[in-house]
Amino acid sequence: MEQIAIIYPGRPEIAENVRRLATPDGFERVDITIPARGNRAAAYQRAMASSDARYKVYIDEGVRILDRDILGRIIGAFQKHPGVSLLGLSGTPQLSTSGLCISSAEHVGGLQRPDGQELFPVGAPPHVEEVEALDSWFLATQRDVPWRSDLLHGTSFLGASACCEHRRAGGRTAVLVLPETACRLRTADLSMEQADQDAFLDEYSRELYPLVTICILTYQRPDYFREALESVLHQTYRNLDIFVTDDSADDRTERLIQPYLADGRITYEHHPEFTRDDNWNRIRSYDNPAAEYVGWLMDDDRFLPEKISTMVDAYRTHPEVSLVTSYRYLIDGDGNRYPDDQQATVLTKEDRIIPGQEVGRIILGRVVNIIGEPSTVLLKKSFIENHRYEWIDIKSDYDFVDVPMWLNFLQKGSLYYLAKPLSEFRLHGNNEQRNPAMLAGMGICWAQLIEHAWQTRQYLQTEQDLASALRELVDKFLAGCLMDWFPSLPEETRRDFEAAMGRALITLSKLPGKR
Repeated sequence: MEQIAIIYPGRPEIAENVRRLATPDGFERVDITIPARGNRAAAYQRAMASSDARYKVYIDEGVRILDRDILGRIIGAFQKHPGVSLLGLSGTPQLSTSGLCISSAEHVGGLQRPDGQELFPVGAPPHVEEVEALDSWFLATQRDVPWRSDLLHGTSFLGASACCEHRRAGGRTAVLVLPETACRLRTADLSMEQADQDAFLDEYSRELYPLVTICILTYQRPDYFREALESVLHQTYRNLDIFVTDDSADDRTERLIQPYLADGRITYEHHPEFTRDDNWNRIRSYDNPAAEYVGWLMDDDRFLPEKISTMVDAYRTHPEVSLVTSYRYLIDGDGNRYPDDQQATVLTKEDRIIPGQEVGRIILGRVVNIIGEPSTVLLKKSFIENHRYEWIDIKSDYDFVDVPMWLNFLQKGSLYYLAKPLSEFRLHGNNEQRNPAMLAGMGICWAQLIEHAWQTRQYLQTEQDLASALRELVDKFLAGCLMDWFPSLPEETRRDFEAAMGRALITLSKLPGKR
């Protein structure tokens, strides 16, 4: 007679629940109890090795089985799907970057809270559905694959780890979806083991999650650069490709980075002959074909640890999103955060998806960058065509990197704004944009963006939209600043600035609600 082994912690309440499960006809049941404490993967491994049963079911003490006939249903599913080597009762088709099934955006199969409320409702006809990862509460196998007792100690990541190992061994992993929920949690405490999470992500990130390129552009600021690089290396997201291009005239940064190059994720280039524009062009041309996302980090800014994982999850969960950004802190030259009233404006108080056209209209209508600097966002490479980032062509002397880029990406989908701060933008003497030529160039660029938006009826679609944008432009770059810095501008810049503002004033004078 064929055997089915039931493996579970030796606690009375678990044993009583398991005892009530019906044994399928034609099968002999073998109960194997394991210690409730200690390395769970090691206990499962010992139990697995002790039994010749083809079918093995591993039941965690954190769950109560509600379906008395679950063993027969599991065996029936295995017999219909011989390629499936690991079955569970709940899981996810796309595992969260935290590695936790229960934190993933989409779930398959049912699970109840301790009070009987549905945590993950079923609502589908009975079927077997392949998933990327399974919850650890209930796992059944028809093929023995070693448990990673060398990697994990607790239970939080056992199901996801087992799925990876079964796929490595050529098996498939799936959820048995039933008409009614078959499991109920015994406790609301879903705490995890941090060491297990680190070990899980170190081991499986490359096969579970997309590659993300982080490009760091640096110039003769080795101390700031070290902080920037360290902030990338301390990301909770592991599957990274880190590219550094350095146009420093000296070798301080080159000497500093040498010990870091032992991390195979880092590629470093030193181009002392480069101009600032050359270095920017190198960043834009860099392309790791295996990467799905790309982020930029200026050498004086810093990422917070969960930036990349949070933003990758946002993209993967919402395919309609073409740009992801977040609230970010402002810090001073020494890394101290400015008080709340001096921080960047919070776009919304909670995570929100906003249509791209609406965001673009706000940006141009207020003449303000509400998205953030290049270090703030994460870009999806499928929206980048032929290394082109900008919305329109602008003379490089007047171009500023971020807003023309954001308007390009916002054309292609929605913005996902994350209210949680995920990066730090450093304000210090070298980047506060007080240079007169830079201020004039920004004004010229804003004017060209507004003109193009109106000509194409993108973002600015009504005369009221246009009037609002032109009034803001004039207030910010003409009325408020003209007397201070205009006389010191180079002649060509002065002519271009005068022309841009002149066109804005003429157009504004012809619009309803003119000044």
